[in-house]
Amino acid sequence: MNYRIGVPSSSSHHTGRSWAMHSAQSGSTSQAFQGHWSALPASPLSQIPNTPLLHPVSLPHPNATSHQSHMSFLHSLLSYGPNLRFNVTRDLSHVQLRPGCPSTMLQGLAVQPPVSHMIITIPELPAWVIEVVNPRGVTVNNVLAMICETLNQSVASHEMQRSSRAVNAAIDSSRARSRADPREHTQGVKRVDFLGPKVFFTGLARARDGSDSWEIHFAQNV
Repeated sequence: MNYRIGVPSSSSHHTGRSWAMHSAQSGSTSQAFQGHWSALPASPLSQIPNTPLLHPVSLPHPNATSHQSHMSFLHSLLSYGPNLRFNVTRDLSHVQLRPGCPSTMLQGLAVQPPVSHMIITIPELPAWVIEVVNPRGVTVNNVLAMICETLNQSVASHEMQRSSRAVNAAIDSSRARSRADPREHTQGVKRVDFLGPKVFFTGLARARDGSDSWEIHFAQNV
């Protein structure tokens, strides 16, 4: 299937329909959505779909004295599902949304109430952290862009001090990228290469340690 792909440049007013609530202790994954994907239109759509994308789940913090004080809502595009198809080895122009999700959702706030700073940890790659900052409120697009930027950085020599098995697997992934796109050859091994074949974003979840950070998860396909 052919797709028209693009990332919207304008922002839109965001309603509460597309938020998904998550637990601070949430670590379980749900099966990745299997089906057809709709490419992002050349120009943003102006309406939010009629069907709400709301998945209520309680959010108690293990050490919280007040349940309400730790309530937060994660945008549905960033929650488990997924509602988008995002290969983190490619730039955002290749992101595809699930049918019924307008491209304007990418400009929505990543978390509600709004936050100006998000820390995202990578369980498979604990040495690296994704940090997203926007004083006006972190958006979905901010999160996706920083995931790309962080994971597609070339690995420094001292960062290669890992198990030989992990390094060899990353080198193999790097070579595969270079064969697919010769321009990648000069980039050497990237952080994303340590993910192996699991390069599709499947969502964020609250960190299991009860902190305010988030964990990012990947799959081989969606």
